[in-house]
Amino acid sequence: MRTPMQGTGLRAQGSVPPPARVSSTIAGTAAIAGVFIALIASTANAETVKLTAEGAASRAAEVSHVAAAALDRARAAAESVNAADAARLPLIAGTATLAQRSSVPEFALPFALPGQQPLVLVPDITTTYGASFRLSEALYAGGAITAQRTATRHDTDASLAVTGQTVADVRLTARLGYWEAVRDAANVGAARSQEERAKRLLDDTRALLTAGMTLEADVLAAEERAASARVQVIAAENSAANSLARLRSLLQLPDQDAVELADSLARGLPALPGALADLEGQALARRHELAVTAAQLAALHAREEIARAGMRPTVGAVAQWDYSRPNQRYFPQADQWKDSWSVGLAASLTLFDGGRTRADTAAFRLNQQAAQRDREDLTRRILLEVETNRRNLESALAAVTAADAARAAAEKREVAASERHAAGLATMLEVLDAQAGLAGAEQQQINARASSWIASAYLARAAGQ
Repeated sequence: MRTPMQGTGLRAQGSVPPPARVSSTIAGTAAIAGVFIALIASTANAETVKLTAEGAASRAAEVSHVAAAALDRARAAAESVNAADAARLPLIAGTATLAQRSSVPEFALPFALPGQQPLVLVPDITTTYGASFRLSEALYAGGAITAQRTATRHDTDASLAVTGQTVADVRLTARLGYWEAVRDAANVGAARSQEERAKRLLDDTRALLTAGMTLEADVLAAEERAASARVQVIAAENSAANSLARLRSLLQLPDQDAVELADSLARGLPALPGALADLEGQALARRHELAVTAAQLAALHAREEIARAGMRPTVGAVAQWDYSRPNQRYFPQADQWKDSWSVGLAASLTLFDGGRTRADTAAFRLNQQAAQRDREDLTRRILLEVETNRRNLESALAAVTAADAARAAAEKREVAASERHAAGLATMLEVLDAQAGLAGAEQQQINARASSWIASAYLARAAGQ
């Protein structure tokens, strides 16, 4: 057996430990102290986050990376609008050149006036300099510029609608995760209640066995019931921890923060759904998916106009100013700085492109037809989604009423069976059957109430709320 001194790593004779061991001990103590201080600091900074379904949905939309990525794509689409608008503005370009050229023989006139050198027509200039500014403006592009500006605006509308759709999906996921966590928390409570009843049954059965009023087999049955109830508690607690972890991850909550679910399935139910026609009208007016398809159709129509512009003439204005040494427009050339300018119009018309423009136009027209058919099918599916989710909510609310009644009856039956068993008037089989019935009724009630909130969340998403 080790002495206390041996347990600390010091020599039993009381000699001084080696310096290396002392340093190691100090370092280990410092590390433990650091971890302890960090733990205290994290505990001090911990907060309790009280969540509601709407609060979870709002936070998920704020912190979602998917929603942020969709917003970035919408901003990128908005920048393409600025690029398309820039096409109608004049373009100004400036250039500067410096070149060293090889030497060439000069070309001069073979004669000259008396007392003068022959006129050099092509001098040997080995170093050239130049600067120019060019301004160009598209006066008419066959409607391509206007159509491109329109198309980019519709692309931006589609991107914004996709962002809204993404946010709506994220909010729905958060609501579903929240109610799943609430349901699993209720399952934990129900499982613990079942365990308590099983323990009481075991205690009562053992007391009856001591009094000679029951058999050993009944005690074994009660023990089996208690052990099974414990297994159900473990499974329920694990499921609740996992659902809460998923909700934490979705909402990006710090690990040190405690999460408190504000709702309980024991109280409150969602409101009855509105009229089907009203919900369908809301869906057709608010669903982001329909806004996406509408914007995409409009963008395809604009791009058909861009393709059709290839069959029309284009006209542009060009102005240019040059300042160079030598200036090629001056003759004979001289190694001197000279400036020059030009202003003009340029027009072009494609006379034959092998049918490319016509094919592009037809392709965009057919894509519009396909997109319109997709939109019609999407409308059909949205209306069906609203109808089925409304019916699911009605069914879930009706099931809650039946489940509550079943739970109340099962509780009375379990109490009666337990009392009869304690008095030695009921068999163990009757009590076990009553407890199993109560456990099933509790689970059914929890599922029914959770399903009503889940159905309400799906209906809200279907109606574009």
